[in-house]
Amino acid sequence: MFLGKVAFIGAGSIAEALIVGLLESGYLESDQIAITNKEDLERLDSLHNKYGVLATSNRQLAITGASVVFLAMKPKDVGAALEQCKDLINEKQLIISLVAGVSINTIRQLLGKESINIIRAMPTTSSLVRKSATAISYSDELPFEKAQIAKRLFERVGIVAKVEENELHAMTGLFGSGPAYIYYVVEQFERAAMSLGIHRDIAKPFIQQTLIGSISMLQETNKSPLTLRKKVTSPNGTTEAGISVLEDREVASSFLNCFIEATVRSREIQEEYEKMLKI
Repeated sequence: MFLGKVAFIGAGSIAEALIVGLLESGYLESDQIAITNKEDLERLDSLHNKYGVLATSNRQLAITGASVVFLAMKPKDVGAALEQCKDLINEKQLIISLVAGVSINTIRQLLGKESINIIRAMPTTSSLVRKSATAISYSDELPFEKAQIAKRLFERVGIVAKVEENELHAMTGLFGSGPAYIYYVVEQFERAAMSLGIHRDIAKPFIQQTLIGSISMLQETNKSPLTLRKKVTSPNGTTEAGISVLEDREVASSFLNCFIEATVRSREIQEEYEKMLKI
């Protein structure tokens, strides 16, 4: 059992998802979690009332005594936030950055502490239901026990894999943003159902069950998506008619370009931020 205090700087969706997942897993209790943000007191009150965690605009109160500090702010806010917090952060703490496109080196420079323990992580909001796919990255100098702390935390909300830091751009573009792509597809299912006259009360559970069943087939049969798709696609049948439209519209290429563009944007965020800071 991890018994230390955990602090979140930033109170957005990903911070809430991790808090819920860690509480639901039983790995942390509410009195072990503190969260702070720069000004949204209503949001802090909401998080305290829902989960019983310490939610305060007093950064010193939130961060002091924490074994793990999550950086959960937007990229544009990380400079100001770390400037305000750097005197509260020490070398004994583990810093886990959830900020897309901001490198470990940049965080070190912003904190002014070369020996600080930093891990970058890309969880998803599916942490809320303990189904995240989290990529983590850290330097070879990070103490083993610190890496294990992060691994155990993220294992409580899904699966975890270590990657090189330069691979985080692609992991962000594919999997960090991945749930949004799936939700987009579900939106199209819903629109189609309405257009074809299927009542929403019937369409919603059928769409969800279609997704659940398909994922279960991938997991339990261990067959490739291509193999499973072909088993559904009879010659001159309904599925082939539908797939042919997707192929004619080059939907596969659109998906690839979607993933590439998201990955490129992650790199651009890092370049823009480092240029702004003259790193």
